[in-house]
Amino acid sequence: MISVGDIVYRKRTNGILASNRISKGSIGLVIKEYKDPGAVTQFFVQFDQRRPKWYYQHHLQKIHNIAG
Repeated sequence: MISVGDIVYRKRTNGILASNRISKGSIGLVIKEYKDPGAVTQFFVQFDQRRPKWYYQHHLQKIHNIAG
């Protein structure tokens, strides 16, 4: 589950690549979370020192700590 403060990759969508492929070219920091009852959770994410944008939860993949 993604939460504020997590580091994430953006999944590629819109038919360019399969939805389970992720773009490892840039990573982003989750700044805010917007949760509306009955809707998909959205996250305000900043990638590569650019202006932050809103992304749906299913368009992001959390980076997991593999060290332990």
